[in-house]
Amino acid sequence: MKINSTIIKTFLLIIISAGITFNASAKNKKPKGKNIALCITKKKTDKQKVNHFNLGLMSYYKELQGASINILSDISTYKSKGAQISGLINITGYNNYGAQISGLANVTGYKAYGLRLGGLMNISGNSTTGFQISGLGNVAGKSQKGVSIAGLINLSSKDNTGVSISGLANISGKNLTGFAVSGLMNVSGSDMKGVQLSSLLNIVGKENRGLQLSALGNVSVINKGVQLGVISNYSVENRGLQVGLTNISSTPKAKSVQLGILNICKDSTNISRQIGLINIKPHTRTQLLISSGNINKANIAVRLKNNFIYTQWEAGMLVGKITDKASLSATYRTGLSIPLIKEKLNLNTDIGYSHIETLKNKNIPNRLYSIQPRMGIEYSFNKSFGIFATGGYSWTRTYKDNRSFSKDPVIEIGIVLF
Repeated sequence: MKINSTIIKTFLLIIISAGITFNASAKNKKPKGKNIALCITKKKTDKQKVNHFNLGLMSYYKELQGASINILSDISTYKSKGAQISGLINITGYNNYGAQISGLANVTGYKAYGLRLGGLMNISGNSTTGFQISGLGNVAGKSQKGVSIAGLINLSSKDNTGVSISGLANISGKNLTGFAVSGLMNVSGSDMKGVQLSSLLNIVGKENRGLQLSALGNVSVINKGVQLGVISNYSVENRGLQVGLTNISSTPKAKSVQLGILNICKDSTNISRQIGLINIKPHTRTQLLISSGNINKANIAVRLKNNFIYTQWEAGMLVGKITDKASLSATYRTGLSIPLIKEKLNLNTDIGYSHIETLKNKNIPNRLYSIQPRMGIEYSFNKSFGIFATGGYSWTRTYKDNRSFSKDPVIEIGIVLF
């Protein structure tokens, strides 16, 4: 499950190889490109020229300590300390210690420090530290530190520290420490300490120690923080909190909490906690209940029982008490089962919500709902067969205007299978 950073590195090499033609070795080479600009230079003690100011069509020099402004391009084969401003592209062969501003791209062969604004791309062969904005993407051969804002993607093959905001994706080959916001997805190849916020998906290749928040889902190998996904959350080993419609953890031993509609956990030690409509663990007993009573003449239910807590889904047929002709009901219950005699006699107490379709009954609403608290006794002859009797009360109301329709006591008896 761990994200392979080699894939990201390979992608980086393809991108930056086209734009970076200089490196640290340029320190000992003389510039050979065209320089069409007015220049103010000064010789250093080693007889090397340092440009302090350039103004023209395009500049090509070795080192900048000042400002260079050009209509087309600005190229420093070694390093620049100051501002490179051009209509198309700025290139620094080794380190850039200042601000690069261009209409298309800013490229630094090794490390970039400071403010960089690019119409399309900001690229550094090693690392970027500071603040950068581009219309398309910000790419670092190793790490990004600071604030990166891109219309499409922020990409670093190693670590990302700070704030990353993009329209499509934020990808770090190893660790993410900070805050990542994207329109589509955030990916961290190893650990994440901070916040991942996306409209689609957040992925952590190893350990999540922060907050993953997405509209679709969150994925991590180890979750020690919070996964908050509207649709789903998945963690191989969940040791934190998962909140979503569907939460899944596949580790046999994990002290965790799942809160959602469907919670699935392979915790065989039963130390995890699940709060939801359907909760499934290795020791969960799935039972079939068949019953009849004064309101539901025929009822069949599936019960998922985890030690003391159970959830139950029912389908039933009503006739005679609430409606004259046959009606159908769908019910969800959650309750507590208290053992009175171990593995033999239990006291069950629960509360249920029923939706009622009145079908061909006339002069009454097409749909009703009821709230039913109940309490009863259940006796098990063995692990596969038991009987129960329960009693309670039903408040039935209309959906429209939420008016009271009927109030009735509830009595029900039945059998338990499995």
